[in-house]
Amino acid sequence: MTNDMIIPIFPLTIVQFPGVITPLHIFEPRYRKMMKDILAADKTFGILYPGEGKEDETPEIHRVGCTVEVIAHEEQSDGRSNILCAGKDRFRILKLIEGEPYYQAEVEVFEDDLTFDSLTEPTERAKELFLRIIAAGKKMRDLSEAEENQTPDLPDDSVALSFIISASLDVELDEKQLWLEMTSTGRRLSILSNHLKELVETYELRAQVHKIARTNGRAGKPPDIA
Repeated sequence: MTNDMIIPIFPLTIVQFPGVITPLHIFEPRYRKMMKDILAADKTFGILYPGEGKEDETPEIHRVGCTVEVIAHEEQSDGRSNILCAGKDRFRILKLIEGEPYYQAEVEVFEDDLTFDSLTEPTERAKELFLRIIAAGKKMRDLSEAEENQTPDLPDDSVALSFIISASLDVELDEKQLWLEMTSTGRRLSILSNHLKELVETYELRAQVHKIARTNGRAGKPPDIA
């Protein structure tokens, strides 16, 4: 993939991150046309969060989004389709290209800045906190012991991990957009760890309360009846 390319642009009220799988339902006529075109080409387009309340506006120059590749496609009888997309590379819009009913743009792909600082400690810290939150969430879902003990396969790569965590956290989309645009892996991991530290105690406390409530506070023993 070259640094500059022309791709279809799909404005959506989501922030797409590299490495993240996203399901989409395609129903508008112009995006049905887009889907036919990209499936006949390289199956790649760009997802762009245009900003709060800007879904129908023309994409802004220099706005940052993420390319995706269609990895599964199911067309329905009425022309609509369900697709699965895999996030690939971040891009900046350089200029808009006319000629199709959907948006197209020349974009510049970019990566995080090269750093010679060790990211081992912040990466492990973020991973540990994230896994604690996942574990607490499982305990609140009444899963089997085997399911609770299953550990998700998180990437060791610092950049990839930061994107997975960014996509998973329930925060405002404008904040996620800032994380997507950020080019410092260390800074992104630090901000994410601060968010995770605030969440982990709450999640673990909820999991503990859920466990007590499930057993009536008596480790599963029936209450004494006088």
